[in-house]
Amino acid sequence: MLVLDTQSLPPRERAEAFQATVSGNCSVSMASFEDPTSIQAKMTVFEFGRAKVFNIEASGTTLRRTPRIARAADESSIVLALPMRTDNQLTWAREDRVFGPRDLMLVDLSLPYVYGWRGGGASYALHVEVDHLALPRDAIHRAARELRRSPLYELVRDHVARVTTQAETLVQGGATAELGAASAELMRALVVSAAGDDRRLRETMHSSTQARVQAYIRAHLRDPELTPARIAAANAISLRALYKLYETLGQSLEQSIIEQRLHGARADLTATRRRYTSIAATARAWGFSNPSFFSSKFRELFGVTPRQLTTMTQSAQQVDSLS
Repeated sequence: MLVLDTQSLPPRERAEAFQATVSGNCSVSMASFEDPTSIQAKMTVFEFGRAKVFNIEASGTTLRRTPRIARAADESSIVLALPMRTDNQLTWAREDRVFGPRDLMLVDLSLPYVYGWRGGGASYALHVEVDHLALPRDAIHRAARELRRSPLYELVRDHVARVTTQAETLVQGGATAELGAASAELMRALVVSAAGDDRRLRETMHSSTQARVQAYIRAHLRDPELTPARIAAANAISLRALYKLYETLGQSLEQSIIEQRLHGARADLTATRRRYTSIAATARAWGFSNPSFFSSKFRELFGVTPRQLTTMTQSAQQVDSLS
């Protein structure tokens, strides 16, 4: 949901609106701007049960949560954030770091921090309440300093990237609570493994198996070589355990992958700006090498063929453009 677009506001009101929106949806902080006379910002918020996505795209911005604000404000969110487009600088827990667009950062928003970027930048973030993680804050803080030591770093980073960048589509998919719970499990597993907490690691890796497997599949849905053996190996479980996991979910592994790919293809086929020039190209991009199989499964799931859907979508878009 769009909560702020400064383009719709007079320039003199933009700074105050930015400040209020960040404090109301992220954490209470003081905002300053590289060029206060030409503030440009867009913010969106999406609820996923235990998790929340808060994305900011803005001109040069710095957010300061001072020690005084931290003492006065009650904040309990733990955040996994991704810099977008440019380097972002974070001063937190007496450390000053620069994070690039392929980096993932973990921040306890209850503590003071200084965070921002120069020029046109962005921050896409996944928020989870600390109570949902059931971890001591000192473990979270240790993990924040050594996040890349976790073998789950890239998996969780890719998961956060997909959830935040595709939040508007995902929130319409009807499984927001499940996705939020999986995101919280992945964050917990990342923290425990990065913090080197051996006592909790085995338990956490076991409890997060479903979330990790499903996140890995989502991250590799477009790969036609995504096989059960590869999924099992990447998640350090046996093929038998993998199939057993999906038995408990009431759906076969193969059917789950096919349906997720079909939903992805449908989103591309109905997009205002088509990513691919043909239905066949869209099918290939989502791991379907056989066009007839793709069309048959598509119709089985959605009640229309890909061709019928694109025709209806184009007609609706033409009507919208004339109205």
